[in-house]
Amino acid sequence: MYIDIHSYIKFNNGQYNLLPLLNDMKKYNIDYRVVGSLNNLSNIENTKNIINIVNKHDNLLGCAIINPKDPSCIDSVKLACTNKNISMFEFNSFEHGYYPDLQYNLNEILSIIETTNKPVKVFVGIGARSIPQQWEFWAKKYPKIKFIFLHMGCFDYGYTCIDVASRNKNIFIETSNQYELQILRKSINTLDSHKILFGSMYPYRLTSTGLKIFDMLNLKKQYLNLIFNHNARSILKI
Repeated sequence: MYIDIHSYIKFNNGQYNLLPLLNDMKKYNIDYRVVGSLNNLSNIENTKNIINIVNKHDNLLGCAIINPKDPSCIDSVKLACTNKNISMFEFNSFEHGYYPDLQYNLNEILSIIETTNKPVKVFVGIGARSIPQQWEFWAKKYPKIKFIFLHMGCFDYGYTCIDVASRNKNIFIETSNQYELQILRKSINTLDSHKILFGSMYPYRLTSTGLKIFDMLNLKKQYLNLIFNHNARSILKI
């Protein structure tokens, strides 16, 4: 059984293209998939649309992607906090163009999210606006929130990302877009086994690639079950 905690629904010509994602789930035996969408809609409109999509599919879990520079971000956060179809939040400071440690209203946003038990995914790994320590600042300030560092820091900050996760109880890491075996091995050798979660980054990355990278690590079946299933199940309360 696979639980994919990081994927997107493509948005083209004003439409969410869901069918390829569902077919991909069947092809690779993905039992549950967390879905969001990066698009040009307002935060509140996008969140409402994800809620409606997830409401029609028992195997999908919603992610509210929050841009703190969007005027509707607070309303979107409040809606997502109270709606059962939204299971987590996502922040992408690279895509939305801000420095996480300097974005003033993240304090208000995270204080609202803290009242729930919903985890927060954050993009780390490219350039000066997605450095792991920038999000570590907020993880330390909000220790009750589970922060998931996406892509294990990619290639710019892979080793640093693992170091940050190792010293913070509430920071976890996600595996998509991380293909450096040395970084993957460091995560396995350094972190508690419950801190690593599988994600595909579909459709921007191939699900098969995210799965097959683990064939090269010679991990025991029990450990793979933690990464592919149990850890996400625990965080998402499935």
